[in-house]
Amino acid sequence: MEKQGIQQAQAAATGHRLHIAVVGLLCLALGLFIGMALQASFVAGDALDEEQLRAIIRGVLQEQGPVAAESGPDRFELVDDDPFLGDSDAPVVIVEFSDFFCTFCKRHFEMTFAPLLENYGRQIRYVYRDFARLTEESAPAAVAAHCAHEQGKFWDFHGEFFAKQSELGQDFYLQTAEKYELDMEAYRACLSADDAHSEVELDGLDGQLAGVRGTPAFFINGQILSGAQPYSIFERMTQRALERAGVAPSP
Repeated sequence: MEKQGIQQAQAAATGHRLHIAVVGLLCLALGLFIGMALQASFVAGDALDEEQLRAIIRGVLQEQGPVAAESGPDRFELVDDDPFLGDSDAPVVIVEFSDFFCTFCKRHFEMTFAPLLENYGRQIRYVYRDFARLTEESAPAAVAAHCAHEQGKFWDFHGEFFAKQSELGQDFYLQTAEKYELDMEAYRACLSADDAHSEVELDGLDGQLAGVRGTPAFFINGQILSGAQPYSIFERMTQRALERAGVAPSP
């Protein structure tokens, strides 16, 4: 027992010395960093006031440099040159990552998309981006809609594709193009163009890097919302985004 007690005491002493050494190293690093900051200030001919010095210390302790003002997510961060509805500088930006073969995306289109735009109108910029991963035909469908966007008819195709999801395929894309009187020669050329396919792939990559794992996925002023959530959730998040922007919701 006595031997065990001695060993425990030695272990405790070793741990205490190690703790002191770690604290000492941290203090040394803090001192060096502050010293360099002070030296840089003196070289520049400026004197650090107390608040600047506190900011440097806080930055070192948080391992993120001098403290900067807090900022929320950038609502335009995921906005590319994709089709959108609403004002380009609207206070609320909703970015949807979707797949025309996704049944939950179809549910969102049927139950939430229209009332959201109807109730908030010009206060929303609603952006559609592709996350075409569900089927082998998902990317061709996305390309077909993108080529319609080239001729200003994306949202017509968007509605047709979700309304007649079971009919999607090459013949349907061409029939829809004829229905909306697109330039068929230009449309066919676009369907096989590398640029159109690259655009769809880049949308998917952007979504993946942003944390999208399935469809539909939404970013409301940078805040992610996954799945075909009920309208009430979109309404709540939209109102919160408007409040943060200092804008009163539309009646």
